[in-house]
Amino acid sequence: MTDDKLMRRAIQLAKKGRGKVSPNPMVGCVVEKDGDIIGEGYHEKFGKAHAEVVALEKAGSEAENATLYVNLEPCNCHSKTGACTDEIIEAGINKVVTAMEDPNPEINGQGIEQLRNAGIEVDVGILEEEAKRLNRGFIKVMKEGRPWLTLKLALTTDGYIGDSTGKSKWITSNDSLKYVRDSRARHDSVMVGRGTVMKDNPSLLPNNKEKFIPYRILIDESLTIPYKVNLVNDDYTDRTIILTADDEKEKRWNEFEKRHINIVQTNRLDIGWIDLYAGLEDIAEEGVTSIYCEGGGRLAGSLIERGLVDELQIFIAPKIIGEGIKSFSGIKKPLDDAIQLQWNEVKEFGQDIMLKGKLA
Repeated sequence: MTDDKLMRRAIQLAKKGRGKVSPNPMVGCVVEKDGDIIGEGYHEKFGKAHAEVVALEKAGSEAENATLYVNLEPCNCHSKTGACTDEIIEAGINKVVTAMEDPNPEINGQGIEQLRNAGIEVDVGILEEEAKRLNRGFIKVMKEGRPWLTLKLALTTDGYIGDSTGKSKWITSNDSLKYVRDSRARHDSVMVGRGTVMKDNPSLLPNNKEKFIPYRILIDESLTIPYKVNLVNDDYTDRTIILTADDEKEKRWNEFEKRHINIVQTNRLDIGWIDLYAGLEDIAEEGVTSIYCEGGGRLAGSLIERGLVDELQIFIAPKIIGEGIKSFSGIKKPLDDAIQLQWNEVKEFGQDIMLKGKLA
């Protein structure tokens, strides 16, 4: 089997930990000897054994003089699960192939150095881009201190996210909705503003609730959301985080905390709106590494204007309503100073078109 094939298997295994390992990265591992896989594993849950340890345990004594494939540099930190580099050396592994170095400054290159100093051959860079995409949230937190943020908006052809009455269900097709649900499942959390909750009262839950349920992040700068809405009144309130700038409503804080809702208090800007840059850093402190933001217009406009969007998904439906809710509220730019975007992908979902890109 080729290095690419074995590393692709490691990445496939790593994906099984999605939503269960944050703030740790998703990691999969394969141990190969004489053309056969003799052990494999993945990091199943935060606090449990790392992928390398699981794979080596399955390989047992056969691991001696074998090759180990892992999508992220093995750690050399003696945390609650021990150092993976020590386990690799003790097992007698002859060669380690890793897709990328660990961006964690406490590890970055040191795990590789320890292995090489022990006489183990180490190759770095096999399927590196795929590995980086898998753990882009973890990388973002390590390098910039905030989660990866994907902003999704569903628009009419004339650029509105809702009609003049506030109705926005459903602008786009079932095919688009399915893609959105799949995208949610690739993120730790789903984020909405208070206005979206008041208009649509979403649950933001997957169809299959027996699997991973993302955190539901509500931006409510003044902490005035009614108790009756789904995000604070259903059976999954322990997966709700309210990001607020309020520090006065002690009674409301207590009521939400009784419902097992996590209240995260952050800064307020001079203009009265929440400081989203600081807020995202605070969210990262809660162990969230990636966010799928579904608006509304004020939140979308603020994120775009502050340069906090890492990926943009714009769904355009073949509908015209003439007037309604703006897609990027609050942005007022002359054409010469327009915020520039770069489209990387175009897809069709039924009659809808999706543009995927980023800030230029």
